[in-house]
Amino acid sequence: MIDHSLLEQLRSLVGRRIEYAGGTCCIIEILDSERSLVIQCEGTQRVIQGNQYGEATRRVQQCHTLPLFDDSGQLHPVIGSWLE
Repeated sequence: MIDHSLLEQLRSLVGRRIEYAGGTCCIIEILDSERSLVIQCEGTQRVIQGNQYGEATRRVQQCHTLPLFDDSGQLHPVIGSWLE
């Protein structure tokens, strides 16, 4: 589990537009149980998304799931910079 105060800070990022991998993305979700953050890329080609059965059903903006913490257990520096 993530510390409650850190989790509240991270939740304040949801909806914020950020720069990631050379493009503009939007933070769309914090996954507490998976200790990760989900961002959706804007202005990129849409990718095919499968449903729960693996069948291609629609095209959506590309999403990335980023770990909140690095290998040493510290908040990932990129994510930390978004909190400043």
